[in-house]
Amino acid sequence: MNVRASGILSLCAVILTTAVLSIPVAGVLGIVGDTGAAEEEETVLRIGFMQTIDSLNPMIGLSDAAYVFYGLVYDALHSVGNDFETVGNLATNWMAVPETDPELQASGEPYGSVWEFDITHNAKWHNGELLSADDIVYTVNLNCQNYEAMWAYQPYAYFMKRADKVDEDTVRIHFYDRDTGESIPSAYAGLVCIPMLPAHMLQQLNAYDIAFNWSGVFEDSPPIVGSGPFMATDRIYQDWLDGDYVTLLKNPEYHWAIDKGLEIQFDKLMLYFYDEATAMRLALERGELDIAQFPPHEYRTIEDEIESGELKNITAFAGLKCTQYWTEIGINQATGGPNPSRLDPAIRHAMAMATNKDYIIDNYYFGYADEGTTLISPVNTQWHYEPTSAELFPYDLAAADALLNASGYLDVDEDGIRECTDASLAVIEGWVSEGTKLVYDMLIRREFPEERDIAMYLDQEWRKIGIDISYRVMSEASLSTIAYSYAYDTLIWYWSADPDPNFMLFCQSRVSYNGWSDNYYTNPLYEENYSASVSELNEAQRKIYTDNCQRISYEDAAYIILAYPYQTYAWRTDTFEGWGDWQNDPCRSVDAFWTGNPLYFDLVPTGIKPPNGEPPWLLIAIAAGVVVAVVAAVVVATKMRKKGGEGESSLGD
Repeated sequence: MNVRASGILSLCAVILTTAVLSIPVAGVLGIVGDTGAAEEEETVLRIGFMQTIDSLNPMIGLSDAAYVFYGLVYDALHSVGNDFETVGNLATNWMAVPETDPELQASGEPYGSVWEFDITHNAKWHNGELLSADDIVYTVNLNCQNYEAMWAYQPYAYFMKRADKVDEDTVRIHFYDRDTGESIPSAYAGLVCIPMLPAHMLQQLNAYDIAFNWSGVFEDSPPIVGSGPFMATDRIYQDWLDGDYVTLLKNPEYHWAIDKGLEIQFDKLMLYFYDEATAMRLALERGELDIAQFPPHEYRTIEDEIESGELKNITAFAGLKCTQYWTEIGINQATGGPNPSRLDPAIRHAMAMATNKDYIIDNYYFGYADEGTTLISPVNTQWHYEPTSAELFPYDLAAADALLNASGYLDVDEDGIRECTDASLAVIEGWVSEGTKLVYDMLIRREFPEERDIAMYLDQEWRKIGIDISYRVMSEASLSTIAYSYAYDTLIWYWSADPDPNFMLFCQSRVSYNGWSDNYYTNPLYEENYSASVSELNEAQRKIYTDNCQRISYEDAAYIILAYPYQTYAWRTDTFEGWGDWQNDPCRSVDAFWTGNPLYFDLVPTGIKPPNGEPPWLLIAIAAGVVVAVVAAVVVATKMRKKGGEGESSLGD
């Protein structure tokens, strides 16, 4: 803030002197004091993203930023604690209904196929209506009984038959095999993270409208009716359309205050969206953001500035993402697409052996990633399977070259690109005609420039074994549309997943066809082990099945998982305390989108203004200046104006 003063020895000075003398000094100091108090009363947590919220409707959005948003404004039956443990949210208790239960005995449903959830009676919707068991029943049945339309949470809903209301605060969910109609136990029922929707606001819409046409907002106030710890402002839809930021307000009646004794300690949360990483870094350094996740190259700059001492009051953290995020080369297993010769496992194995993951991590992720292998990230130590040395595909161009030669893919015309011969599986199976070249398209997300660089590198490497790729850079929305229509050969994309392995394993099963499967993968052994993992209540035995799924998927190479990229966050330490230890408690991250993120309940404002804020001493100086002006008013008229802050000074002109 700049303060500019000018004095004029004129008749105007006398008039101004009279006006100034009419203001009591104590009153002026009171105004300054009130302004400071008002500013201190409203505290704001500001988070920066390089992704946008692609939809305000929790049944439509796909981006990680969207899922973070949904986890702030909606509740689910369960949340996730600091270290992947299941924590109750709307459900205060849950259990598999015992075999002695009369209803279970009468229905003949096996133990573990019916789960009972006790629902808090302290939760309210943001419009003041009480959340009840009816809302839980409505949301679960909306998803499982309209399965094809309600695609967003199919990994949960596929094995759900129905939800029943037992009484005002108790719900039972029945699980079954959708293929056979038979009741089966559910091993994942202890973590159900479907956002619960307000029945009284949506019952007039059908499932298709909710899943595809609803904007996520209502015409009435509040425009978003969730029950989560934060509430939308009346401007949420317009702010979202503008695309710069959205503002959320603390929910003063959030049920965790009563249920758990936990309460948010700040007033607002603002999500800012950036197109350029350097601009976001500068915003953090200037104090316009409190925390943000940066691309690897920008994060490296921040780390260097912290280590050199140039950057103060900022902490950086790099570690595996709690969302188990990984990037992969996805290879379409449907018979459509430009070049179905990719269906031959030998070609995919050759691609895997020609992919130097260490080089990619060092040069395109700047070392901020671990080498990718299987479907469950190693951050989830309970469920990750790491292939043995004998199972791993080594980076070996010579071996890849020899495999393609032995499989009937030869460079017949000696132009450097192989063709399919009549001895190749691709021709024998009728996927392509003889002479088809091993040329594949590759879809790349515009929002992640490093993935374009990876594609350029892969093009150079794969050419060494006679495979050519032609990559296309597009928006993630366009990539998604093409991917789920199976009209591609390869792509570089990503997955995030729940702590329970069911979510990710479902997405590689045939049961997710025309839904969550983006590569149309299946394998009879995979399906057998996945089905067993869904209904196996013994954790040790379930681990065997999930390990088998990961091993089989890795060997088939329908996904060549490149890397488990780190979450590369930086945050200010002078505006909020309580960030915690993200290394030992990975689910404290902003990334954790499973509702009721523990981070937000521990953050406490420090009361210290960031560098571009208004220092309290300057406001005092303004008040002192008024006193001086009174004394000197007989000869000098003083004018003060605030510049560069938010709004006008409380003193005016």
